[in-house]
Formats: sequence, structure tokens, C-alpha cells
Amino acid sequence: MIRWIIGILVLGVVQAGFAQTSVPQGGADIPLGLSQKHAFARSLIEDASVAKRIQASQDEEALRLLALAGDRYNGALDALKAGDFARAEKQLDESMSAIGKARRRVPDVAALVARQRADFQKLLESIDSMQKSYLSYLKRGKSSSTSAGNETDALANLGVTKLVDAAQINAKEGHWDDALRTLGKAEQVVKSALGSVLGATLIDYTQRFATLAEEYASEIERNRSYLELIPVAINELKPTEDAKQTIDGLVEQDRAAIDLAHEYERLQDYAKALAHVRAGTTYLQLALSAAGLVLQRGQGM
Repeated sequence: MIRWIIGILVLGVVQAGFAQTSVPQGGADIPLGLSQKHAFARSLIEDASVAKRIQASQDEEALRLLALAGDRYNGALDALKAGDFARAEKQLDESMSAIGKARRRVPDVAALVARQRADFQKLLESIDSMQKSYLSYLKRGKSSSTSAGNETDALANLGVTKLVDAAQINAKEGHWDDALRTLGKAEQVVKSALGSVLGATLIDYTQRFATLAEEYASEIERNRSYLELIPVAINELKPTEDAKQTIDGLVEQDRAAIDLAHEYERLQDYAKALAHVRAGTTYLQLALSAAGLVLQRGQGM
């Protein structure tokens, strides 16, 4: 272990000596990508605060990885001096991998707590926003005589308040993992409840029709009700960026299906028009699912 620490302490001296050699730093002889990788690896290796944190941790595996990172970095310097760029890149990759693993074994506690505190506040604000939206949509779905007391009862029945209170107690005691875990449960409860009231706004088309033309007109309205719900679901349920891309793709597929449905409508081929509009509606249902809105059977499913 002593050799590892000594190697870490002298690493800066080795780097300083290398900086004065004739090895080109980002010149024409070294590929630009390799030069940039070298600069990034060097910044990781020279981060004194990380080295100090790892040494203070007494984590033998982290110390081993830090020493390995320095060894591979010095190997990369030798390879660069020799013009062996392939070996230099391999050594730099291994150096960055080792230092990354070492850093993960000994996280910056202060930075971690700050990040958890920020995540907690963000989640708390999201839950508060969704609760307000839940009450708003719940009221829309009921008579105008819905009282504030009934709305409070509706929130109490969800059990969110108790979860949030428990999470805040954990946060005050510094138990951030528990606080975030409990708050995550509260978020899921509110999100599920909000999804239920949003789904209840969908138009229900279960009646029978005298003609295919009437059924087609009804299906077009049904499709439109799903389409109008999508931006609401995105705004209220806050899907991830990947989910948003999926939603966008599904909405485009719906648009193409509806265009075809209109073409067949003009030809008065309502059987094919119906098939395409229903296909479009299926795409929108998938888009709503991607947004986090779980539609129950009886809500157009």
C-alpha cells in the first residue's frame, strides 16, 4: 500500500517532467481525438482533491485503482513519446477506467448530499404540482358542488401526505436515501391517481352505429380526444426525454394513419378509413402509456 501512495505523490512530478519533453501536445503528429483524450485523462489524474479523498478513505481497492490509473497514464506518455498511438490510446482508456472506478468507490460526500438535497427538493415540487393538478382534474370530473373538504379527503385517501411527512423527517435527520425512496413512493401514488383522472377525461364511444360513416365520425372524435390528452399528460406526468422521443414518433405515426383515413373517407371506403383511424388511435394509446398514463379498460382500450 505504501508503494501505491508514494506512486500517487510522485505522479505530479512525473507529469511535470513529461510536460518539458519533446512530445507534441495536440500538434499535427498526434491525432486530435487522441490529444483530447490525453488532456482529459491528465485532468483526471491531476485532480488533487480526488487523490486526497481516496487516500483518506483507506479503501485499499480504491488506492489500488488510483495507482493503476497513474501507472497506465505514465505508460500512455511513454507510448506517445515512441509514436505508438494505438498503445497510448489503450493505456489512456485503461487509466480513465481505473480512476473512474476509484472515484465511484469513494464518492464526494458533500457533493453527494448536495445532489440528494437538490433531487429531494425537485421531487417535492413535482409532487406538489401533480397534487394540484390532480385536484383540478378531479373537480372537473365532478359536479361544481365539490367541496374543499371533499378534495382534502381525496388527497388524504391517497396517503401521499403521510409519505411526504415521513420523507421530510428523514431529510431533516440526514437520511437522504430513505427520504428520496419514500418521496419516490409518494410520487408514484400521485402519478397513478393523476393518470386515473386524466384517463377519465377520454370520450367513451361504446354505442352502436347505423352506418360505417357514423362510426367513422365517432372514431375520428375518439382519436382527437386521445391526441388532445397527450400534451396534458406530458406536462403533468413529466416523462423522460427518451419517452418524449417515443411519444413524438407515435404521434407522427398517428398523423400518417389519419391522413390515410381521410383519403379513404373521400373515396367513401369507410371500412378502410375505420381501419386506419383505429390504427392511429392505437399509436396514441401507446404514446399515452409512454407518457406514464395507464389507461384502464373501459377508457377506449
